[in-house]
Amino acid sequence: MRLPPETRRQIAALWEQEAEWLVRYAVVRTGEDQPAAEDLVQMAFLAAAVQWNSLIDRTDDERRNWLRSVVHHKWVDGIRRSRRLERLDTEEREKYASRGPDLVDVVLARADLERCWEVIRSLPQRRRQIAVLFFIEQYSVARIAYLLDLQPSGVRKHVSLARTALRKAVKPVGTQEAEVLPSREQEEEQA
Repeated sequence: MRLPPETRRQIAALWEQEAEWLVRYAVVRTGEDQPAAEDLVQMAFLAAAVQWNSLIDRTDDERRNWLRSVVHHKWVDGIRRSRRLERLDTEEREKYASRGPDLVDVVLARADLERCWEVIRSLPQRRRQIAVLFFIEQYSVARIAYLLDLQPSGVRKHVSLARTALRKAVKPVGTQEAEVLPSREQEEEQA
């Protein structure tokens, strides 16, 4: 979630003003569980960031009450969630238990990620800029077009070509090996 700089400053000021008190409140709620209390406060401030337009015109006391209410509701939600999990029988609980990722999957994912970065680095400069803004920064086509002073259709074309290059380089497990990409010089010669 991207917040405007002014909103970030306002939420940071609210954090400075209310976080310490709110953590103490949450510690009491959680039965002296400091990490859980800090998580609740973090969730409350995240909710405040999302709802900032409705909080900006409230008084300090109203914001404090709103934050306290969010911490309380998040705490109650956590209790309800844990009770539901306790009611599940052992077999069902195993389905939801976090087993962590399989080591082979992690290694393959890291290799794929590195290959994706290689592909992105090998793209021509403009396409690389657009790929980073679209795939990494998750900017919209319209925003990229505005930032780079391009037509949206041109941005979509670059995204499509970058996506094609990424698909060629990284294939799903069980398919043929990924194709070797041409060097940047070879691709520029083709263009």
